[in-house]
Parts: sequence; C-alpha cells; structure tokens
Amino acid sequence: MIEDETEQGVRALLNLGHTFGHALEKNTGYSDRLLHGEGVAIGIVLAHGFSVQLGLAPSQDTGRIVAHLQKVGLPTTLADIPGTLGSTETLMAAIAQDKKVNNGALTFILTRGIGQAFIEKNVDANAVASFLNDRRS
Repeated sequence: MIEDETEQGVRALLNLGHTFGHALEKNTGYSDRLLHGEGVAIGIVLAHGFSVQLGLAPSQDTGRIVAHLQKVGLPTTLADIPGTLGSTETLMAAIAQDKKVNNGALTFILTRGIGQAFIEKNVDANAVASFLNDRRS
C-alpha cells in the first residue's frame, strides 16, 4: 500500500513549485518552450519568493535556491521563458484549475525555509496575482 496515495498529507509536499509550474506550462501551450522540469524549477523559486513575501521564509533562501537551479542549467524567472507568457489573469485562471483547489480556495505548497515545506490552504488569490504582477515587471 502506498502511504498517502491521494497526496493529502506528506506526499503533497512533493508538489512544491507545481502549482505555479503547471500554470506556466499551460500558458506556454505545453510546448518545448517550457518543459515540465523547467516549469517546476521556476515554480519552486516562485513558491519560495511568495513565502518570503508572506513573511513565512527568510529571503536569503530564495537566493540560494536560484543559485543552485542556475548552476544546474534550469530557468529561474518568468523572463527565462521564451516568447509571450500571457497575462497574469490567464496564469491565475490556470492556477484556479489546479488539483489542489478545494471549493474555489487556492492551496499552495509554501515554505518556512529550505527543507521546510508545508501545505497552505485558502491562499488569497489577490495576493498571488499581485505577487505574479511584481515578477512580470
């Protein structure tokens, strides 16, 4: 038997970066412009950055994560995605379709620091949209 087969507990933590990453993949048409691992890499950076913005994680952790991902050749910013990405609204529409959404409430895997991921339910969609807008400018 697989423990936590439905990813409601500890296995859900493996989805760090996936909510943002899947939205990015959808907005690039699931094409070679952004491979799954690349989307997740950017998503991990975004999840850490969003955690920092919420006052949950130390800002220096995001820099460490970016440096590691760049060292192994992965993209780390929205600007690293070739072509147009679409609007923040289309990204938010994709995020709203994430499998972790429950009754319209957004759920993200966030962090309190490296190795300290946790499930955050009822995340404010306006805060996510504002965060994404800040990353696009």
